[in-house]
Amino acid sequence: MFVIVHFGERQSEILNPNCRIVSFVHYLKEQCKVDPHECVDLLDTTGELANLSEREPSLELACSVLRDRHSYVLIRVTRAEGVTGCKYEPLLRDLDKTHPALAERLKRWSKPHKDRERKGGVSRKGGLQKDIATPHGTRAPSTPGSKRGTNDPIRR
Repeated sequence: MFVIVHFGERQSEILNPNCRIVSFVHYLKEQCKVDPHECVDLLDTTGELANLSEREPSLELACSVLRDRHSYVLIRVTRAEGVTGCKYEPLLRDLDKTHPALAERLKRWSKPHKDRERKGGVSRKGGLQKDIATPHGTRAPSTPGSKRGTNDPIRR
């Protein structure tokens, strides 16, 4: 069993996910030369987030979350205080050229939402807000009539 992780200047690593998530993430950071204190995650080429950063403290094996022989893009996850959601930054250069749909998805996910806005109040346009799922299971606001792409399901 293996997975391929893409990062940097079109670099890739083949990794064995048959270990605990914490060990896998530690080794991943080591191999990809990422600061050990940074929070990272993997995004597959269909736009599905692995959510390794949330599952890291568990005893789960990485192979239970990642698909065998599948390709992933390494991303940095930054959580800001006072804002719901996270900022996602690809650690693969030129993602917008190699995978434009993934780059666009990360940009949409990275738009911060203040706590007071997400509780379903009135939007700036005067309408009530509905909730839409974001990658980490938190809820983000949208106005009625806003359109979501049909290829935008959030999977866990």
